[in-house]
Amino acid sequence: SGPSTVVDMSCATGLFTRRLTKSNAYDRVIGCDYSDSMLSEARRRINSDPELRNRTPGQTRLDLVRCDVGNIPMRTDSVNALHAGAAMHCWPDLDAALSEIYRVLKPGGRYFATTFLAQYFRGLQASESGQTGPSIQAFQYFASTDELKDMIVKAGFDEEKVSVEVLGTACVVIRAEK
Repeated sequence: SGPSTVVDMSCATGLFTRRLTKSNAYDRVIGCDYSDSMLSEARRRINSDPELRNRTPGQTRLDLVRCDVGNIPMRTDSVNALHAGAAMHCWPDLDAALSEIYRVLKPGGRYFATTFLAQYFRGLQASESGQTGPSIQAFQYFASTDELKDMIVKAGFDEEKVSVEVLGTACVVIRAEK
């Protein structure tokens, strides 16, 4: 099976990257984001945490990588798990992103994600008196869990190994296995 690698895609300030690393459950954690400023902030937070700053041999290796989720610079079948928290609605090309995620996951690898249904953004827009619109809030709007599941299956995942559930009124949790 080899060393275990988990990717935190669209890691932003690195909250889950840091948590995954501190768990020492993986050989390597890679925090990825398209934004240099987000990666700089993630690096600042990592460096200000003594538990992460002073890694010793045998502890989880932590790396930050700038990349586009639609063109992940990793080998095929090289990642055990990929996490994308509150991120899918920000990806401009979902088909490319999901296909890349499927490609880099090892057989049996798992994809975990959270995102929001369109009604969340409508509610947000209403709460801000219409001051925000689609171009400000997100690239993607998902009408239903079926739409999300269809996209994930289209990327290559087996429909029987994909779970899409709603928590509350509009938060979606996705679990898929390659």
